[in-house]
Amino acid sequence: MKKLIFALTFLMGATSAQAGLLYNYSQLALRDLDEMNKMVQSKINESKRADGDQTVPLKEVLQAVYSRPNDDFMIDKVTQPIRTALDEHDAWEDSYRALVKEAIGALKNPKPFQPVVQVTYAIFLENIIADFKPRLDKPFENSIVTQIRDADIEITKQAKNEHRIRVMKDTPSPSEIAEVVLKAYAERVEKEKKAAAELEKANKNNKNNKEEE
Repeated sequence: MKKLIFALTFLMGATSAQAGLLYNYSQLALRDLDEMNKMVQSKINESKRADGDQTVPLKEVLQAVYSRPNDDFMIDKVTQPIRTALDEHDAWEDSYRALVKEAIGALKNPKPFQPVVQVTYAIFLENIIADFKPRLDKPFENSIVTQIRDADIEITKQAKNEHRIRVMKDTPSPSEIAEVVLKAYAERVEKEKKAAAELEKANKNNKNNKEEE
């Protein structure tokens, strides 16, 4: 009986540690390109075999890919097959929305989640911001990064300690990262507008000068 109780306790603890994630960030960091590609293909095959919602395995692996620390730029190398599969269900943008909402919800209400899970969700959002940064002129990408900024996420002390111990660096707030990125984008757009206006003014002056001549 004691062995059964221990086993159930262990399983419940493991579930709590992982939450809805396939793997946490430290487990994913150990996977190389071949292993990540195998994971992606496995979930795509699982999606094809599924009798119910075929997007579920695809969202799971999309979440896993973005939850892996991206120091080696792995995300760009493995996401295209997932996108192709999700596009077949017209679920690419909806999948991002659902996963971002899940991550924000966990980080805004961190108490049920162990620190390793909190850090995993933070890395997920951080990678989303980095991936969407070059495309902030697109309404969808801009709305997602804005949503992360407006969530006003605070990283718990426990999560910061977890990340610092494992990788020797702090876990920044995704909301703060999003704010910096959006501010830089807004400043760039403003500069481009001013430059365009000055160019238009210069062209008009040149045209007037030629007409006077």
